Amino acid sequence: MSLGRQKGLGSLIGAIAASMAFGSMVWGSTSWEAAAAEPPEDIVGTTRAAVATARLTPRDTGSRYGQALGASELCTGAKVTDKASALPALYADAELEEFKAQQKKIYDAWIRVKHCVREEDPNQCKVIIDESCAAALTEIGPKGTAFPGLLEFSRP
Repeated sequence: MSLGRQKGLGSLIGAIAASMAFGSMVWGSTSWEAAAAEPPEDIVGTTRAAVATARLTPRDTGSRYGQALGASELCTGAKVTDKASALPALYADAELEEFKAQQKKIYDAWIRVKHCVREEDPNQCKVIIDESCAAALTEIGPKGTAFPGLLEFSRP
């Protein structure tokens, strides 16, 4: 995904929305590892059950974790929940590597959006961030449609 001049706002937002719909967004980074503390076993257990019920793959959950981490950095009042923080503890070995790789892609894309620069129309960057935050709230917020409860929002 390019945030340069060659892409219009409509095609960029469309690419973000399409990628999110198919769980294959290209967002992620490694800073999540430093922030990930050992979650309590009860949270790991309930999160594991939610992932199993939703039939999510390590790639799917990595996407949603990267989305939660990115949104927590860009979206006003967004905070990663304990449920989201428990996701890395669900996997080991090859599954953990798949989870981490996808999480990194998704988070990196959020960071690219964070550093968006459009000299011809700076407002487009704000619109992209606002649309991405709205999608995160809809998909992984308290009443999320994809994997609820990974993000919580507080009013400033």
